[in-house]
Formats: sequence, C-alpha cells, structure tokens
Amino acid sequence: MKLRVLNEDISNFHHWRKTVLPFTADTGIEVELEYQWLNVYWQTIIDAYTVRAGDFDVIATDEMLLPIYARRGAVTPLDDLIARDNFDLSSFNPAALDCVTVDGKIYGIPYSNMSNVLSYRADLLEKYGFAPPRTLDELMSTAIGIRSALKKDGKEDVYGLITRGKAGAGANMWIFGSTIAPAFGANWFKPNGESNFDSVEWINALEYYSVLIRESAPPDSAEIDWYNGAERYFDGEAAMYIEAASEVANWYERKPKISELTKVTLIPSGAGGDRHAGMYAPAWNIPSSSKNPEAAWEFIKWAASPEPAAIDLASGHLEQARLSALVDARAKESYTSDLVDTVITTKSFSKNERPVIDDWLEVGDVIGNAVSDVLVGKATPKEAMKNAQREICALRDR
Repeated sequence: MKLRVLNEDISNFHHWRKTVLPFTADTGIEVELEYQWLNVYWQTIIDAYTVRAGDFDVIATDEMLLPIYARRGAVTPLDDLIARDNFDLSSFNPAALDCVTVDGKIYGIPYSNMSNVLSYRADLLEKYGFAPPRTLDELMSTAIGIRSALKKDGKEDVYGLITRGKAGAGANMWIFGSTIAPAFGANWFKPNGESNFDSVEWINALEYYSVLIRESAPPDSAEIDWYNGAERYFDGEAAMYIEAASEVANWYERKPKISELTKVTLIPSGAGGDRHAGMYAPAWNIPSSSKNPEAAWEFIKWAASPEPAAIDLASGHLEQARLSALVDARAKESYTSDLVDTVITTKSFSKNERPVIDDWLEVGDVIGNAVSDVLVGKATPKEAMKNAQREICALRDR
C-alpha cells in the first residue's frame, strides 16, 4: 500500500522522506511525499478537496483553509479515531488545536505552529548603544537609529531591519496582518460583518509599517519575502529581522558567521502592552476522498508522536505543535537557548490573528497589495487602505 502525502515545500520539511522509512519498515505502508511552493501549494490543497479529490491520502493544510473545507464535508473528522486509539492530545499547543477544531470536531493533528519573533545582531546593538526593543515604538527608534549609525560609519549596505514587504496573503500579510495590524487594534470586520479596512487603526498600522521600512530597511523591501529576507539577514545585511522562528532556525547551520552573533527575543509589544506573534498551524488531515483512510490515520498518529516530532524539530522545524518536543534535550542541542526559550514563551500567547473566511486568499492579497503600494510610493497609507476597502467590499459582494 502507498500513501500520497502533500506538504509545503520548506526545506526543513524535506527530512520526512528519510524519517518516514522506519514507519514503512514497521507497517509496510509506503509514503510518497509531494512538496509544493506556497502559492501553488494552496491551489493544490483546494484542488485536492475538489476537482482532484482522491489524489492524496494525507494533506498538511493550514489554519486558513482547513476549516473551510471541513465545513464543506471534504475533510474527515478525527474524533472517533482519536478516542478509539486513545491518542493523547494533552501535549499539543491548545492554540494550535483550536485551529483544527471546527464546530466542536477535530479535523487534523497540528504538527506546526509558527509565530513571529525578533532576531537581532547583539554585536551591532551593543556597539551603537541600543537595547533589544521591547515595544513597537522602541523597534522603530532602534531600527532607524542603527541605520543612521551604520551609514555614518560608511556601511551604506547594512540596514536597521529586514522584514517582509512582498505583496501577497502569504508574504507581507503574514507580518502585517498577524503582528503589526493587531498591535494597533485593527479589526478586520465590524460587528455587523461589514469590512473595516479603511478604519483609523488599519491606516495607523500601515503608516507605522511603511515608515519603519522606508527609514530603516532595504530600498527593495517590496520584493522581500520570508526566504530571501532570511538569506539577506544571515548574509549580514541588517541588524534586526522579524520572521517566524522556524525560518530563523532554518538558517542557523547554513550561515554560522551571523548565527553566532544573533540573539532572539519576543516580538515587540504594541501600545497596549500586548504582543501579537500570529500563528501558522498546518495540520495533518485526511481528505474525505482518501482511498486509504485507515492507513492515513496510522501515518498521522506516527508522524505526530513524540519521536518523529523531536526528529522534525532537530531537522530545522523548531516550532512544533507538540510542545513536548521543545523540551526534548535535542532542542537545545540543535539551537541556542535564547531561541528555544523565546519559542516556548511565544507559544503562551500566540494565536491565529487572521479571519477564517472563504475568500481569505483574495482578501489577503488585496491588503498585501495595499502594503506594497505604499512601500513603492504609489499611494499613501490612507489612500491604500481606502482602495483596499472598496476592492474588498466589491469582492465580498460578488
């Protein structure tokens, strides 16, 4: 028997091709893993629940799409299997479990819950007299201050900060929508369900983000995503970097020179003192069209169990939904204590900050385009968010 498993094409997920071999040896169940880059991956997930139903036995679906297709009957609820096999969920992050619980039923076992952290060059902050920023105001002053100091030292190609500016629901909207906007109190919709994107909170959030990037980050920030942003930070191009902790962990072994100078701390808080780190929580799930649902459940039980989770963590996927993996000895053997401790603390407050709506990808792209328009000077924050409001209202009316 062979299972087909769909996962996102992130390099620290590739180890599963090797890690799964003992499972195959023990069960006789072969596992064929297919990896796809993010935007293509989202479309393939949608197709796998609809026009390509039956192509995959297990899908790693994120928190934005899983509830939609669960409610449409395209995903198998797991409650009876969990109860039958006494599968213990007690060591999983409750916020990640919330992401897979739809109308009181569990539709997936989360294996990841990525959230944003702040990485910084300890040597540069110390040299120029800055402490690690604890608030967004401090982040702004530190990023701009270090950029100014670096320029005075003739280091024109080193910046205060690198973060995502590239347009897209899965690009700049991850940082802006999960961390910046909620810190400004931005609500996606009014109590009556109407879109709220031209509110003062959204405009102020975009004003902050655009000034932060314009005054401290590379001039081509509108082309920076999670991958090239990490690569450029670890090439020494910036003093600070905002990104999910697993992306940071993924580069530690590849770029030891900068890694040894890097420290990691909690995402800075907003004016109200609250921190918003967001949550990306893909979960193993069984499409209702799976040809091998029992074997698929056997794979999921095994993949989400303590030992594979610990191997997964040590392979670069630091942000495990199974919190027991974070306190496994291999965690601090693989990563620095400040990184592991920051991730553990972050899990105490991180959650999904984006609305689970049928047209999420389209709405996310519209706001992502608004952010990019401001970064490249095509619109002011107020103009961009008013344009986004009009476009999203028209989109949702259709």
